[in-house]
Amino acid sequence: MKNILKYGFMALLALVIAGCQNVELDELLDNPNSVTPDKAELDLVFNAIMLDFKDFVDEVSDETMPYVRMTAMDGGYFYNNQDGPVNFNFMWQLAYFDLMPDLNLVIDNGTERGLTTYTGIAKTMKAYLLFTLVDLYGNIPYTEAFQGVVVPSPKADEDQAVYTEAFNLLTSALADFSDPKGSLSGDLYYNGGAAAWEKLANTLLIRYHVSTRQVGGSGAAINTIVGTGKIIDQTAEDFQFQYGNNRATPDSRHPYYSDGYENGGPGWYMSNYMMWQMFGDKDNEDPRLRYYFRRQDGWEDNENQFTLDCTTAPYPQQWADGYPWCTASGDFGDPAGEYGGYWGRNHGNADGIPPDDLKRTAWGLYPAGGAFDNLPKSIPDEDTGDNTWQVSNGGSDGARGAGIQPVFLASWTHFLLAEAALTMNTGGDARALLEAALNLSISKVMNFNTAVVVADFVPTPEAVAAYVNEVLARYDAAADDEARLDVVMNEYRLACHGNGLEPFNSYRRTGYPSAMEPTRETSATSFFPRTFWYPAVYVNFNANASQRQDLNGRVFWDTKPGDLK
Repeated sequence: MKNILKYGFMALLALVIAGCQNVELDELLDNPNSVTPDKAELDLVFNAIMLDFKDFVDEVSDETMPYVRMTAMDGGYFYNNQDGPVNFNFMWQLAYFDLMPDLNLVIDNGTERGLTTYTGIAKTMKAYLLFTLVDLYGNIPYTEAFQGVVVPSPKADEDQAVYTEAFNLLTSALADFSDPKGSLSGDLYYNGGAAAWEKLANTLLIRYHVSTRQVGGSGAAINTIVGTGKIIDQTAEDFQFQYGNNRATPDSRHPYYSDGYENGGPGWYMSNYMMWQMFGDKDNEDPRLRYYFRRQDGWEDNENQFTLDCTTAPYPQQWADGYPWCTASGDFGDPAGEYGGYWGRNHGNADGIPPDDLKRTAWGLYPAGGAFDNLPKSIPDEDTGDNTWQVSNGGSDGARGAGIQPVFLASWTHFLLAEAALTMNTGGDARALLEAALNLSISKVMNFNTAVVVADFVPTPEAVAAYVNEVLARYDAAADDEARLDVVMNEYRLACHGNGLEPFNSYRRTGYPSAMEPTRETSATSFFPRTFWYPAVYVNFNANASQRQDLNGRVFWDTKPGDLK
């Protein structure tokens, strides 16, 4: 239905364009900020773009998070069988069948009408899409794409050339924003204001230079951009999609909430390693822990092998000591027994699914709009609590799905600038940038949907300061800039909860965090993917496309020597 409406809009738009060819004086006298039929039509197209864009970002995150241990990698024991080509069809179709044709329409039509606010926003969103597709797939169709039956099988362009085109789109968008014309109604991200989108475009340029720092990215260019003051560096400027709490017709809730908070329990497994990092890796608990994860069980030590098959399995011999095993809060991850119920899966545990739906840890309040975790740290010998704490209560728990899809946040800008200070001679104070990034991230999370937070479990200012100071102490104790970068990238990943793309890129770019949990099983031929399989819908229907033989081929900016675990 959405496509029928969309193409109906396009057909009507074509008639409007044709009817305006003979307009001369009247067209010159049009106020670009007034609501006219043709501009209203562009608003409708843009509304579809805004919704498809959040679906695209969500799908990218769903596919990337398991690889960087932000959720459990449970689709395969090894990297090369975690996903297959069909898993990437939806992402590809959103980009090539929906988003980019619509964005091209807005750019072309908006340019004809001088609606520079529209064209600037469309160019910025298109640049993000192109960057992302290259980041994940390398060479992709672009120059010959979107020509329909004229070029039914477009050839792929070199990845670096497409990246350059995305860079040029951002530069062009900034020119549009310097003289904004037209006010976009129904902007689901920034309320139609050109100034906010201008900050996003500048921030994406910083991201571009950091991503390409080994192949031409410029520290001087970063300093110039920062010097404009027009970047995302405050929480109010965050680029995110706000979900609602409407349960049906339509379901406007965060998809992670809809997945776990209706009936039958969550479909996701959280990453044991990430949960453990937040309570067991440091002396001080991460203040975001109870916001990120909502436990459904208070004590896993009383489970049998049927429900928790790894409960009697030995610690993997190939692992170094210190990683959590079976659950995040099991004996290996929490030998003192201080925590209980952090029930996820280890990296590469693709075993069958037991009846643990109402026991496994769910997405919490942030960013999914779920429930704040108000359980005690542990409930020893808890049996009567089974099913007491579960979250599948007909969509009535927590913030009822009013979460966000983070796309690019102010804290992430500071993490990138810290990386640039350590690697690109920008002259920035990496330690101060790290501290600012931590405080921005923690503050954002702790001020998220506060009406459903239980005050007794809110971290105190002293607890927050203790955590930040411990991270800074690790930074201060690092032997060199590489070790300091390791600290920065570890905290960057923790701050990206709900968005896997940024850590997936930064891990390939830097090799950090360096100490992440390895896969449960070992293989001499399974390495961390440097690119993804091409989608089946692309290779099966494009005569000029062929599937890659493995996942070891690198994107042009991925120059870090060696394999990643």
